[in-house]
Amino acid sequence: MPQTLTNILIPTGIMLGIALLLGLLIVLVSRAFAVEKNETKEKILEALPGANCGGCGFAGCEGYADYLSKNGTNTALCAVGGVDCAREIAQILGKEAAIPEKKVAVLRCQGTCEQTSKRYVYLGTSSCHAAAGLLGGPNSCTFGCLGFGDCTAVCAFGALKLKDGIVSVDRALCHGCGQCVKVCPKKLLELMPVTATVAVRCQNEWPGARTRKNCSIGCIGCQKCVRSCPQGAISMRESLAVIDQTKCIHCDACVNGCPTHAIAFLHAGAARSSVASAEPSVKPSEKS
Repeated sequence: MPQTLTNILIPTGIMLGIALLLGLLIVLVSRAFAVEKNETKEKILEALPGANCGGCGFAGCEGYADYLSKNGTNTALCAVGGVDCAREIAQILGKEAAIPEKKVAVLRCQGTCEQTSKRYVYLGTSSCHAAAGLLGGPNSCTFGCLGFGDCTAVCAFGALKLKDGIVSVDRALCHGCGQCVKVCPKKLLELMPVTATVAVRCQNEWPGARTRKNCSIGCIGCQKCVRSCPQGAISMRESLAVIDQTKCIHCDACVNGCPTHAIAFLHAGAARSSVASAEPSVKPSEKS
């Protein structure tokens, strides 16, 4: 065999031998440290919507699936998947389903550019957190929505939009994941049951006179709503009215009696549905 060919074949053979040994070593190591596939977790992941919004309190859908596959019991944490998802997961686990209550985000503020004014010109970072750190923000009401959209940035479903200086929530797009609630520095966003029809759309804690000066639609603590509620569902937290949604019967007495309209309907159809439910049923024979 020519010397030149020998000089080529011998190094090539050595390299192939080393590659074969390394390949064998990789196979042995991968088998030794292989993680057993969790079939239950895989099935749960398939049942989850894959939104990875973090509303369940875990680091995305995989974190929630991991919790459930390791004897986790609460199947109602996925607000995006809703009832169908909770039932499917419960069936996979062989447990009784914990049914989640459908909720949507509600902005507890109505202080638009028309209802409030500016105390100073803000030239800082376009962020609610940044603006809140400078004397509570530039708006005349330091309890109200700052309107820079930190919440819109974290909404994975496009349910939040900026309009007239405050945030508006599209109930049809909101999945109630709660990410906007977590990010708001003023704690103005709240998850409420979809069955709720009215709310105090204000978080202002000032006395009435100061509220009127800074926001024309804020709660002034007059307590007319407290006196008008037939169920005792409204109480006062200092100068602010608070509605207990579990006691509310949707009679709308508080909405009709609020002098500043701080108590408002949560959606356009609420007034009509509430009026319809409040009307007494009349038999055809009883009509005049």
